[in-house]
Amino acid sequence: MDLISQGGPVMWPLLALSVAALAVMVERLFAFAALRLPGDAVQDTLLAAARDGNPEPALAELRAASPLLEPLGRALFGPGDAAQRERVALVALEDVLDRLERRLPVLAATARVAPLLGLLGTVLGMISTFSRLASAPGAIDLTTLADGIWQALITTAAGLFLAIPALLAHQCFLRRSSRAGAAMQRLANLVLAQAPQGTGR
Repeated sequence: MDLISQGGPVMWPLLALSVAALAVMVERLFAFAALRLPGDAVQDTLLAAARDGNPEPALAELRAASPLLEPLGRALFGPGDAAQRERVALVALEDVLDRLERRLPVLAATARVAPLLGLLGTVLGMISTFSRLASAPGAIDLTTLADGIWQALITTAAGLFLAIPALLAHQCFLRRSSRAGAAMQRLANLVLAQAPQGTGR
């Protein structure tokens, strides 16, 4: 609390941003940990179901292995021809990716805004320090000047300390989402390629 009071009023929005960013990081860690992409066994079952036209056992296995991907599986085995199923599967895939990337804009905004808030706090602190020195009688007290400068720099350090992990976490989560999307797209293409031509179920 001493650093917050010494850093000035800008430290409070930085503190609020840090709480929000930490909450998003923890929540997304659990979300990505719960994402289990289908293994080779489940993938083989889905491909066999696409060839045989009996998707229910494969969908049940997919639901047990990767609950988040069940809507995508049902889209791949839905009614209509291959082009129609591909369009529906694309929507389902986008929905999965949207759920994975939910709240990530909070981290992106934190990475951009926190350094600016830190710089603003430093500028305001420097203005306050030099204003007091200018109004003080007599010679400039270098101790007071140094004390004011280091306190003003607290907000810059706090902004960078917050922005760097937020940026790293944002990029890490985006990379994991991109990899998951590529794996799901590959699985969807394989299933659609195995399905008989013409109408679906």
